[in-house]
This record gives sequence, structure tokens and C-alpha cells, in this order.
Amino acid sequence: MLIVYFCIKPTPELLVQLETSILLCNKGAPDSQIHIYTDDVSIGQNWPITQNILIPEQLIQWRGPKEFFWRIKMKVIADLCARYPNEAILYLDADTLALDLPGLQSQLSAPMMHLNEGALGTLNTKTERRTLRELNQKTFQGITTTAQSTMFNAGVIALPPGYGEAIEQAIALCDSYLETQAPPRLLEQLALSLALNKNHLLKEAQPFVAHYWSTKDLWIPYLKHWLEQHGATFEQRLHAIHTLDLKAYPYWVTRSNTARRLRKLLGR
Repeated sequence: MLIVYFCIKPTPELLVQLETSILLCNKGAPDSQIHIYTDDVSIGQNWPITQNILIPEQLIQWRGPKEFFWRIKMKVIADLCARYPNEAILYLDADTLALDLPGLQSQLSAPMMHLNEGALGTLNTKTERRTLRELNQKTFQGITTTAQSTMFNAGVIALPPGYGEAIEQAIALCDSYLETQAPPRLLEQLALSLALNKNHLLKEAQPFVAHYWSTKDLWIPYLKHWLEQHGATFEQRLHAIHTLDLKAYPYWVTRSNTARRLRKLLGR
């Protein structure tokens, strides 16, 4: 299995999350190759990874004509699928904690995304309601979006070998969505959800990988402190990674809109 991340213009907080995630992957799947697509040559120089440098021209191309940042993530996965068509691929956001990678590998007979968030018509944020209003009953790339279309969270994407064509279809679907008046924020994950679930085989990866995007303000200080207390090198930290408390904080909590705005204002 190949494990892949992408990291553009990293902050210190992002690097804390990234290193911890990679440490857990190295522990849980030591025979897997870990790839990072980045524009920063300094990232991971002392980590056991394969570094893939993205030059500015490539980043512009991968953002596409609508300059959509999350399209880069889709192109990263497509690039790895094209280069390694006979390998299973696990894409992870930096804010993930590998809990059971052997278990994930044993269940990877069909694609997985992190969490089934529900049918689009049952989701309640303003962005989700507007997305459905703009896309409902419209067909792009042979896929019709409806209120019953299921959306999965895209912080984890696990693919058996041979899913490169489905990722390319997801990119094309996302590009079609971007031509509409739908708000862009969710279009990458919606396109991936529909393209990977067109045969209703898509499964959740959440039993195997935690994704703490809603509680970063709790996890990042804890992870930073843990890294500081367990040596200065990747090898020293890998030797101690079994001591990391993977239940120190919840992975998900419901936050009020005010709390979310405050966290954004504070850069968290």
C-alpha cells in the first residue's frame, strides 16, 4: 500500500500534525511507502518518505481554470494512481491518526472515504443547502446529483488497485460543478463521493483512521508537546510512538457557528 499526503505552504501547526500522522503510519504499516507532494523541499528531509516536489507552474495547472485549491489534492491522488496502477493507495489529510492500518488493508476490497456524512438533502448547513439547490437533478460526467446523493468526508481516501479512472472522473465532475453557481467549498468531496460510490460500494474508513478536523485546537497542543518530549529525531519519536494516547481528546465535537468563526479568526 502507498500512503500519500499533500502539504502546501506548511505552518508549524500543520507540520506537527503531519509528522504525528506519518509516525503512526510508519508504526502501523512499516512496509508501506509514504509519499508527500509539497512545494517545500525542506519538509520531511529526515523522514522515511518519498518527496514529490510541486513547482509553481504545476500547482497552477492542478488548481485548474477556476483556481480551486482542493483540486490539487485530487490531482495528487490521480498522479499516484497513474504512476502505481497496481498498488492500493491511502490518501490522508495531515489531521489524521492511524488507528488500525492492518485492519484497513484487510477490508480494502472496495474504496473507502473517512465518514458517511449523510444524504445531501439531510445536511443542514447553508453551504450544503445551497449546493443541493444548485446541483439537484443535474447530470455531469454521467452522474446525476440528487437529494439522495450520499456525501462522505474526504480526509481519508483509500483505494484498491485500479481506481485511477474513477479519480479522473471525480476531477472531471468537480470541474463541471465549478462551472455552476454552487459554492466551491464542498465540491471536491462531493465529486469524490459520487464518483467512488457510483456502484454503491463505498465504505467508511473511520474505524481504522481518526480524523480530528473539528478538534484541532485540542489535539495540536497535545501532539506538539508529545513530540517535544520524545526526542529530536524521527527515529527517537518512532521508538516512543506507542506511548501516544490516541484517546486523549475526542475526534469530533459539534461547535457553534460563533466558536467556528472564533477558531478561524485565531488561525486554529
